[in-house]
Amino acid sequence: MQMHFVFSDNVTLLFDFWTVQTLAGLLLSFVVVLLLTVLYELSKVWKSNLLTRVLQTLPVTPDSPLCPPLLSDPESNFSAASDTLLIPDPLFSAEDTHPPAQSSSSTYWWWLLHSSVALLHTVQVFLGYVLMLCVMSYNAAIFIAVILGSALGYFVAFPLLAKHPKPHSL
Repeated sequence: MQMHFVFSDNVTLLFDFWTVQTLAGLLLSFVVVLLLTVLYELSKVWKSNLLTRVLQTLPVTPDSPLCPPLLSDPESNFSAASDTLLIPDPLFSAEDTHPPAQSSSSTYWWWLLHSSVALLHTVQVFLGYVLMLCVMSYNAAIFIAVILGSALGYFVAFPLLAKHPKPHSL
């Protein structure tokens, strides 16, 4: 196996059954890898949006361990509304000092969202390793497909990411 990039229409990607020996097969593999990379970039935005929803369902009270020290400090001149890390929950008004008690349906909703984020993270790791192994075939066309797919995916996904403020960083 060569350890440098080559332009060739003869390549095996990931498994023995994905052996390319023609230019048409290489073009089809190029498109498949490009689409997998776009899906990978979109999954990062989807995960970020789901994580935002999970964080919004967490109860934040001044005595909560998730609450920043700023809110629990009675001498502070800042209010919770001025903290950019917290997003107000539409379920309770700004005058309320504590959110309503967490019901079993909200606990169920939180676990569902948390499980979705975990599953999406697993898919994201899987796609990342698959794309890495595709690049490790040292086929220049496949490498270009990963780079172009990443650029295209980020171009498509960035407006979706910027649409909603994020109370976290990934």
